[in-house]
Amino acid sequence: MSDQDTVQRQPSLTTTEIMTIILGCEQTLRFVQVSPNYKQIEASERFSTSNDLKMGDAVQALMEIHEAILNIEFYSQVERQANVRNNNLTA
Repeated sequence: MSDQDTVQRQPSLTTTEIMTIILGCEQTLRFVQVSPNYKQIEASERFSTSNDLKMGDAVQALMEIHEAILNIEFYSQVERQANVRNNNLTA
């Protein structure tokens, strides 16, 4: 099986589905972040990541990705509306 076959068999997600998954991941990570057990783990002097990342960094990254997608959707809608107006003016 080639990489192309694998890509073709993967389900296609709508933007709404992608946003829902991202928001779900964000909420799940927030839930983990505030749990006493996780707080204890992250507070340990032995807790380290290669880039000194914490759970809050993952939450922040998902929030920024969510915002970027919203921006794309907004500007795409603005462009579509402008194209409709331009088409109506030339028709």
